[in-house]
Amino acid sequence: MKKFILSIIIFFTSCVEHKFTFQVSPDGSFQVDYNAHGDRSDLTDFDFTLPSNLNWTINSTLDDAEAESYDYTANRIFTRNEDFPATFYNGDSIYFESLLKHPIEVKHSNWFFRETFTFEAKFVGRKVERKYPMVGQFLQNMEEQPKGWIKEALAYLLNETLIRSDIEWNTQPIITAELKEWLNTELQSVSDSTLLEEIDYYKNLGLDIIMQPAPPAIYNDMDSIFKTLEDELQITLDLIDDSFAFQLILPGILESNNADSLAGDTLFWSFEMEDYMNDDYTMMAFSSINYPGRQKAGFFIGFIVILLIIGIRNRRRRTDK
Repeated sequence: MKKFILSIIIFFTSCVEHKFTFQVSPDGSFQVDYNAHGDRSDLTDFDFTLPSNLNWTINSTLDDAEAESYDYTANRIFTRNEDFPATFYNGDSIYFESLLKHPIEVKHSNWFFRETFTFEAKFVGRKVERKYPMVGQFLQNMEEQPKGWIKEALAYLLNETLIRSDIEWNTQPIITAELKEWLNTELQSVSDSTLLEEIDYYKNLGLDIIMQPAPPAIYNDMDSIFKTLEDELQITLDLIDDSFAFQLILPGILESNNADSLAGDTLFWSFEMEDYMNDDYTMMAFSSINYPGRQKAGFFIGFIVILLIIGIRNRRRRTDK
């Protein structure tokens, strides 16, 4: 837990800029160009994992020991309606629930008379103010740290771990009361500066309170739950200094979108942590290609078919008479 405290101290001096460009072709395939620029430690942490598998073409200066800032680019062509990953993380040290999810869909439909192209992207909200309101206050005014915000964050991690753990119904109220007593007395008397210096000590004290009365069989599960919540908070705090920019080019006539701006045929969005701190940040655009010649041909063929059906029915009626 000490790592996320340290990240608060140093984040003012570092930042990462992420830029995505999506260019959709008339056949529904789409090219994605990703560019990141910033501090090496921020580029390689887990708040926003870089695309890195074999399907991407990568260029990077991360191995340049003398660089003052670093660049990372990744390019890839996706086939029609191919799934885009909700996260680029493919390791096993962080649980999926903790990660920043960014599901993106690029859909192409061909109705013969009309083709449609849909772009939908979402940065899933971190629900900060519901989980730890003082952290939300800090994120909105980073020059001032609300008094007691670290205590509030630790209290949430411990209480939520207890709630999610498979503890017997008659034992959980007892543990909840003991935890509440510790939070409101011993931890409450600890200053923010002391808690900052000795966060691991107090974290372990809190974990002992909720785990010792619990059955040993669920200790590993409780550890996993706490780690999931702790990593989630860590990633949220690390995202403070990350900014994102999206560009999109769709074929056909643009019918609807929620972009920040439009220049020529290119849509632009830009956003930061505060835009998805609580609720989802969504991007959408819809375009179409209409084929009037096909429509006229379709109407003509349909008209001929109707006439043939009417003629066949009339002929049957005469035969029946």
